[in-house]
Amino acid sequence: MRMPWLPLALLALSPSLGRAQITWAPQPMSLSDSDDFANQQRLYELLRQAYFTDYEAARPSHRLQHVLSEELSDFYRKVPARPSLALAVAMGKYHFAWYQQDGKEMDVHSVREAAELLGLSIQFSQCDRPDLPSEVFFQRMCHARWPYAILLFSELGREFASRYLTEEAADTLERAVATFETMKRLPYYANGPWQSPYDVNFNEEFFPAAAHGPVWEKAQVPLAELLGSLPLEELRQLGEDPVFDALSFEHSRLEGQDSWPEGAWRAVEFKGKDWQTRACHFAPRTCSFLSTRPELGCPNAHAALVRLRPGGRLKPHFGAAPALQLHVPVLEALGARMSVGNRTLSFKLGEVLVLDGTFIRQEWHNGVRGEQLVLKVTICHPCEESQRPLYGALTCARPSGQRALASAAPAPAAAASVPFAAAALWAAGLPELARCSAISEQCPPDSQHGGPNPLSALNTWNYAMNNLRAALRHSAANVDPEVMTAIGQVQAGIQSFLGAPSLEQYAPITQLAEQIFEALRPWLQQQPPAALVLPRTRRSFAVPADGRSPGSLAFRLSNGVEMPAIGFGTWKLEGQACYEAVTAALRLGIRHIDTAEAYQNEAEIGRALREAQVPREEVFLATKATSVALGMAETQYLDAIFANQLQALQTDYLDVYMLHAAGVSGEKLQEVWRNMERLVDLGRVRALGVSNFGIEELEALWAFARVKPVYLQNIFKVYKQGEQILGKSPLSVLDWAQEHGMVMVGYSTINSWPHLLPPLEDPHVLQVASDVQRTPSQVLHRWALQHGVAVIPKASSVERIRENAALLDFELSESQMAQLDGLATLSESTEGEKRPSWREDVFGLGQPAPAVAASFVEAMRDQQCIRQPEEVKATHFTLGGGGHMIEHCQKACEAQADCGFLVFYEQTGFCHMFRSCQQQLPASDGAVLWARQ
Repeated sequence: MRMPWLPLALLALSPSLGRAQITWAPQPMSLSDSDDFANQQRLYELLRQAYFTDYEAARPSHRLQHVLSEELSDFYRKVPARPSLALAVAMGKYHFAWYQQDGKEMDVHSVREAAELLGLSIQFSQCDRPDLPSEVFFQRMCHARWPYAILLFSELGREFASRYLTEEAADTLERAVATFETMKRLPYYANGPWQSPYDVNFNEEFFPAAAHGPVWEKAQVPLAELLGSLPLEELRQLGEDPVFDALSFEHSRLEGQDSWPEGAWRAVEFKGKDWQTRACHFAPRTCSFLSTRPELGCPNAHAALVRLRPGGRLKPHFGAAPALQLHVPVLEALGARMSVGNRTLSFKLGEVLVLDGTFIRQEWHNGVRGEQLVLKVTICHPCEESQRPLYGALTCARPSGQRALASAAPAPAAAASVPFAAAALWAAGLPELARCSAISEQCPPDSQHGGPNPLSALNTWNYAMNNLRAALRHSAANVDPEVMTAIGQVQAGIQSFLGAPSLEQYAPITQLAEQIFEALRPWLQQQPPAALVLPRTRRSFAVPADGRSPGSLAFRLSNGVEMPAIGFGTWKLEGQACYEAVTAALRLGIRHIDTAEAYQNEAEIGRALREAQVPREEVFLATKATSVALGMAETQYLDAIFANQLQALQTDYLDVYMLHAAGVSGEKLQEVWRNMERLVDLGRVRALGVSNFGIEELEALWAFARVKPVYLQNIFKVYKQGEQILGKSPLSVLDWAQEHGMVMVGYSTINSWPHLLPPLEDPHVLQVASDVQRTPSQVLHRWALQHGVAVIPKASSVERIRENAALLDFELSESQMAQLDGLATLSESTEGEKRPSWREDVFGLGQPAPAVAASFVEAMRDQQCIRQPEEVKATHFTLGGGGHMIEHCQKACEAQADCGFLVFYEQTGFCHMFRSCQQQLPASDGAVLWARQ
């Protein structure tokens, strides 16, 4: 999942451990001794509130600036005793004390202190540690701290040089280079192309192969040519209109003391939520043109008319990524300049500049007369998936959102205790499976998955058989070939039935499966969990684990809409029970509610929302069009259905409106989608989505949609990770969605539907839950979140709602994620094929079973040979460390003439080899004593 870059002013993690009370402003402010990002956010918000107090177009002044500076100085003095304040004070000085209070020059003392403090914050957060895990590196936003430290030292050195303070300039620029070189030695940056501090930028984190430098060739961006021919008269008139200053206060993006002196640099934003701003009333042709351009169809895209007056400066900053900027001069002024990275540029009428604003960028006007006016258009990066068709041959790396981490050696493997035998017995003994020993009224020949029926039963038997295969494989037992043949016959029969159901086939399959388990049940009951070294699976999405509230974690949709990642589902909740459950969820801080036309509970949800008195803009409300999507109602009725849904929900807009399933297709689907797009155009819907779509259906929709879906709601559980019925694509639905800028929301994460396996009772899930001391429900929902999948658990009791929302105070290790990921292979694999093809084979189901050496026999269990005197040990006593397989141990013993016995510890993978074993001692860790024949 792409990790977006954000300005440090917008970053926040909730406090975790030590706290202290500091009285500031009207109320005491609670600060943390461990969470410096939480401190930074709190202080920034208070400083910003003070800075913009009474700041308005009619009176553009900062009357509390002097008090604000004193408070910053007071906080600065506290840092030696409270290093957790270093980041907060550093960024406070960057945002609110860059310039001297009574002049346009940099306040070098303040900026020097900010640079030193940011360096201290890097040490405090351990961002300078090469061994810091990648997910922690991003969670602590180390990849933003380092660039800002470099910016501060570099710009301070430049300022000293401009004042001819050569000694200070040399010392400070050396600090900038040293900081840069230290950063480059970290694994995250080691493979990057940057050679100097002014090479640092954020676009290359998303597209490392698209390194064009700070200035792009205009010919590479077709929109630049079109903007060059855009009529500019209405923009000139707007720049000269007295209303310009008032408009600059609408939809403002100011973060603090961004420019100096007051009013010398101003920007009028043309785009708010849409292109219907008051500014567009004064520039209708410009807005009309830009609103139709696909290059502005992503969250970071916007457009503004920027005015720079003589003596004005815009301070150095990084722009948001991924994006490019197109600068179109409207009025040219002598003395106006801009620097981007290591390039200094001037503006000329008729020449459009294409810039990478994620380099260090600043503007200034050293002339004495004439205003400069520039149309600044920020567009989607050409390498984004949705943009590539608009451009010619561009070298783009696959957008991962994170630079590939360099490493000198593979990370150490993680061990796991995997209960294959217990899971096999559990699945084969499920009561609902027993009802399907034969086709009957209790197990009707339903053609659909869900509940007790032959299809669901055979899927459950397949899971039991794969767990049995894994238990046999990892036990190192001598397995009768006839057993493996019988298991293969069952799995082959299952696949044949699922491909072409035949009622005559069913009974022989289930009877043979039951016979196998009846014969092996005593052996399975004695088997401990297998001790496995699991390979790493795909990188987990960084999710906080600091105990924050469920409504505070949000995923950003690709159109810029923020969606709380922990929501509340309402399927099968009706009447008063639905009203009470939604009310409880809102009281517990959940701010994402999901429903559908088919659920018939939208009126109860609307009543709960109204009576909870939560501001509408704080709630993310999602619902689905069911009847039209499935062809049960004609397309022309969508508007009426939608209006009824809004009325029932007591709202005038939806945050996301989705098709409930991939029902209608072809021209009918296009007609339905055009009607949904019109709802977006009218401002009644903020984003469009789909539910229960596979890759084939998504690609068909993507081919014609003008407004692309940004939201996908599919099944997402350990057995079915994105699809109810596994497709043939080598790419998972989740991967496809994320590559196309869609956020996935998972449903039925803890439910047995559409099959018989209840994941809350699965021994694999219970093992992980026991390891992390959380409930199975919390483990499964946390697993989904760490894949970047939002969750909408449903519950009717307050206790269960609270349990399902408590997902942000623990995390799953890579080994635990791999163990849960692997359950899909146990669910879907056949005897001859590991499935899904896109899921890592963490349990070795697709590998040939290791042959156990025939020259060894198992002598006894839970016993080990006495190791004294030394002569009883073989020449090579151990393989070194744990994590070995039994066949490796046996081969090592066979290779030694003096090895007659070995002890293999199944739970740890340790191996000890002996010449003789006349005496034994009790042993744990699954010890097995083998005798060589």
